[in-house]
Amino acid sequence: MAEDSSSEFNYTATVVQYTILESANVSSLYPTAVIKITANTGYTVTAGNFSWNGPLAGITSVAFTQDGLFVLCTVTYDTSLVMPADNLNLGLCIIGDAVLDGVTVAGTLTSVIDAGVTTTTPSETGTAYSASGAVGATSSVLFTRTYSTPTGYYWPANALPNIQLTTGNLGQYNITQTPTYTAANELIAITYSATYIFTNADVSGDKFDISVYKVSQILTPATGITLFSGSTLDVVSSGTNYIMNVQGALGATYSISMSNGTTSTTVATNAVMGVTGNAQHNFIVPPNTGTANITWTATISGNIESGVATTITFAQLFPVVTCGGVLADAPINAITDYSINLDSSGGILTFLVKAGVSTKFEIIHGTAAGTKKATSGRFATGLSNAGPFDNVTGTETSNTLPTDAQATSGSGIDQYITNPLDPNKQSTRQGDFATDTSFEILNMTVAGAETYHQVLWWEYTAGDYTTNANATLRVTNSNVPGTIAAKIYQTCCPDNVCTTS
Repeated sequence: MAEDSSSEFNYTATVVQYTILESANVSSLYPTAVIKITANTGYTVTAGNFSWNGPLAGITSVAFTQDGLFVLCTVTYDTSLVMPADNLNLGLCIIGDAVLDGVTVAGTLTSVIDAGVTTTTPSETGTAYSASGAVGATSSVLFTRTYSTPTGYYWPANALPNIQLTTGNLGQYNITQTPTYTAANELIAITYSATYIFTNADVSGDKFDISVYKVSQILTPATGITLFSGSTLDVVSSGTNYIMNVQGALGATYSISMSNGTTSTTVATNAVMGVTGNAQHNFIVPPNTGTANITWTATISGNIESGVATTITFAQLFPVVTCGGVLADAPINAITDYSINLDSSGGILTFLVKAGVSTKFEIIHGTAAGTKKATSGRFATGLSNAGPFDNVTGTETSNTLPTDAQATSGSGIDQYITNPLDPNKQSTRQGDFATDTSFEILNMTVAGAETYHQVLWWEYTAGDYTTNANATLRVTNSNVPGTIAAKIYQTCCPDNVCTTS
């Protein structure tokens, strides 16, 4: 007798043959037969891929087991099987086949991601992926990447994320893109994944590139007021027509009030924005007859968009009595005092001064024997309009005039300024004055006539007035040969010389 084998598929099987006498019981002589299944070159056999398409007379069972690279088919004969007079050929019907050996795919993924994008994986370069499988089969997922915008942002149509296979056969890949949109169809997230359909050859060196671009803010149409504006420049004491501009969405409602810190005036109540989206409101600022500036604040309320400024603040100047002008020249080789009456509400005592050949100018609270508040000076470490002061010359009680060495530049006393002006040695102090007082001296040449060397000032309070209602401008004009009269111009801020900064 014999067990037949097949070579029609991608494997071969051994043939088992026995010589048995007629009428002999086969099972008692040979209970089983083992057929060895061997895969053809390039293929693999697996026991689980095979089964017996029975029943068959004379055979009780057929079992398949793995033996390394081979599969063993064990046939068990029926105990009643008796050898006939002729040859007995038992042909097994086996279901299954060898499978082609697995092939591989390998590649890399590179992504460039804008800094504002939220990612499961940051920007990456050459991240490897790989898989193996049978020809024609689809791999498991090679990679998955998810990118999303911050809340309130999206990718516009001209800057959508994208994935590209820059090296390799795109036809062998299945690329899945899973987007997430807002109700307005704005892209806010996307997930990429890829699988591979195996060919009959290994593949390596494939490259994917992912680009994720800058996001744009989702704009929500305004429903309220989007702008409230007006001038913040100081207005004159006599008053003015103050204009406020309002912008916003059609139908937005709002109210406006104006306050001077003491009383509040209604400018508009429940106004409704029209189709133009623009409105203008006026407020007549009344005259300021007091002795101090008035701070006005315009306030808008109602349906106001987030982030919109709701107040406008500006100052109204107080009326200033005309003052100033040229003071009498300070004579040569002398100490000259000028008495100045202070204002009860406080103010700024300001002078433009011009040296003879070398001159010191000082503002003193009270008489010349009072407290020094301001001094002229050359460039020197720590020296400013407010001091320190020279108490060696031109000072009560000695009232000593300086020597030539004391008065002139170089090793002389720093508080003396010289004529002609040397910008490398002394400043006009216009910048310091503006910083300290919020006023400006725009030009040191007054009325196109005299050009002065330096600004000298003292900003005093009502308390200073109470202490002493007078101040002294002391001019110490040196003994330096060629000394000429020193010149002084008093200015009152604001006026035609001193303006707001």
